[in-house]
Amino acid sequence: MMHSSRLTRRSVIKGGLGLALATTALTTLGLPLPARAAGKKVIIGAFADGGLTPFKEKIIPLAKEKGFDIEFLEDEYGVTLEKWFADAQSGAGQYDLYLLDDPWVPQFGAANVLEDLGAGGIDATDKDWIGSMIDMGYWPPQQGPRVKGFENAKPTLICVPFVGDLQTLTYRNDVFTGGAPKTWDEVIAKGKEGVAAGKIKYPVVFRGVTGNPIVTSWYPIFLSFGGSFFDDKWNPIFNSAQGKASADFFVGTMKQNTASGVVEFDSDQEGAAILGGDAGAIIQYSGNALKADDPAQTKVAGKLDFGVVPKQEKAIAQMGIFIAGVPKSAPNKANSIEFLKWYVSAETQAKLSEAGSIPVKRSAFGIAKPGNRLIPVALQQLDAGALPRPRTPDWAKVEELLGIELNKALQAGSGGGAALDTAAKQVKDYLTTAGYY
Repeated sequence: MMHSSRLTRRSVIKGGLGLALATTALTTLGLPLPARAAGKKVIIGAFADGGLTPFKEKIIPLAKEKGFDIEFLEDEYGVTLEKWFADAQSGAGQYDLYLLDDPWVPQFGAANVLEDLGAGGIDATDKDWIGSMIDMGYWPPQQGPRVKGFENAKPTLICVPFVGDLQTLTYRNDVFTGGAPKTWDEVIAKGKEGVAAGKIKYPVVFRGVTGNPIVTSWYPIFLSFGGSFFDDKWNPIFNSAQGKASADFFVGTMKQNTASGVVEFDSDQEGAAILGGDAGAIIQYSGNALKADDPAQTKVAGKLDFGVVPKQEKAIAQMGIFIAGVPKSAPNKANSIEFLKWYVSAETQAKLSEAGSIPVKRSAFGIAKPGNRLIPVALQQLDAGALPRPRTPDWAKVEELLGIELNKALQAGSGGGAALDTAAKQVKDYLTTAGYY
């Protein structure tokens, strides 16, 4: 899954609270209807992403067997946020379901344009949920800081996890012969041995492009060093001692042990480095990771394995999932909620796991034959630790400011801590202007 939004999302419109669940009825006059006419229509809006291929190929046919008539509309990632937000705000009613990137939930939540799915019958208390995933569907969030205007609001389930995704480690098993490296120091030390032995060109690879790419690559290192982004009043604290140590390690030690052009690397370049046999290790989302088992896409098939991200103090990854919301303007609202209930059931999630996607229910991770070998590792990572990005409508701007400064330090090969100080001031100024304090 590609998480690379560069959009600034500042404007939120707060509307009145309301729930209008509509039901539909079919009249057959005693005659059989054509299959599509008899189906329960659900119009799904999604951004084009390989992570949804198993859903399209395996789950949509199952939904049809259950009487759902799924219309699946895809757009490029870069246009979907603005397009769907405009649809929701205007009440145009072009979609029944949005498959959102999870950082977008706060924007839709603050604008009050999505249905209360808990009131619609989605059981968020089911112990089978991956807790960290279902928590991402609430607005305002159940834990952590809240934006102004929502300090005392009751958390409402406006989205449900749809396809799980998070960062894990991909590593060369002929370089790290004792299994997945447990620490960042081990990544570097054994990676250097692999370089000396002529097996790889550099120990590690990552994304260095300014904005979302570099922040996404730095994020698990930041978390592993014990860093936190904000305090409970939205004051930036990512430039703590732990944060600065992680940034100095990232722009210094890691740059010294990666490709010379890493400051310009995005997903394509880092993917080519690990799949082409040049790099020893990488932290990445599942869409890229699963190419490791395709001989048509890698020169080192059989030499790439998966593991939990390395730790300094902890082993925590960034989590970013597909998450579904029903707009209040949905023309087939009742059908959409019925579809979601069916889709998030343990039975359907097991089918999703068999098809090769990371599920959102714990039981689906434990099936006899998951569709790929990353799925059990993903559960290990979820249990070790995985955190979403901060739940604010303004995360894209925060990420942009931070990413610019990290990229400057990466170019210099030093000064990571100072870069965080600069970014923290910029973020504080921006959030002050936006009315956070």
